[in-house]
Amino acid sequence: MDDRALFLRVLGRFAGDYRDLAARLHAALDAGDAVLAHRIAHTLKGAAGMIEANRLRQLALEVELALKAGGAAPLALIAALDEELARVLAEVDALLAAPEMPAPAPASSPANLSTTSPAAREDLARLRDMLDLGDGRAPDLAAQLRPRLLASMGSEKVAAFDAALRRFDFENALALLEQADGR
Repeated sequence: MDDRALFLRVLGRFAGDYRDLAARLHAALDAGDAVLAHRIAHTLKGAAGMIEANRLRQLALEVELALKAGGAAPLALIAALDEELARVLAEVDALLAAPEMPAPAPASSPANLSTTSPAAREDLARLRDMLDLGDGRAPDLAAQLRPRLLASMGSEKVAAFDAALRRFDFENALALLEQADGR
């Protein structure tokens, strides 16, 4: 199984396992079952980390910590978690619904990002602009776009891209992104 197929399988399992999580969390909170609510938030935190949904992971951690401290998680925090989970699930659904991509191109011929949706192209253009300007927020946006980047670039190229971001070598990261886009 290639990296993309494995990643899509993991995403499919995430979607299946966590589609009703918001309802389960609300039911536990409404029933006053803080232990179950804590366990749900903890499980989501790990699963979100596995698919690199970093904002969702952070929100789940905040809910988990609030419940662990013995208090109720603030309603605004629960609402933010619900919203981010819905966003991540929509992104996962879009990736899973995308037509099967042809076999990966040879390493000398990078994948092309230009075949993505208009919204994805806008996000990628914003990432390119941030990298070009040396904007320190670029790694955060790249983390949000990671599933798209993996699906389009493949794990080897994304690993090189991530390494460049960790070194704050935005020039190299931009070059890798543009290479994958066929520019």
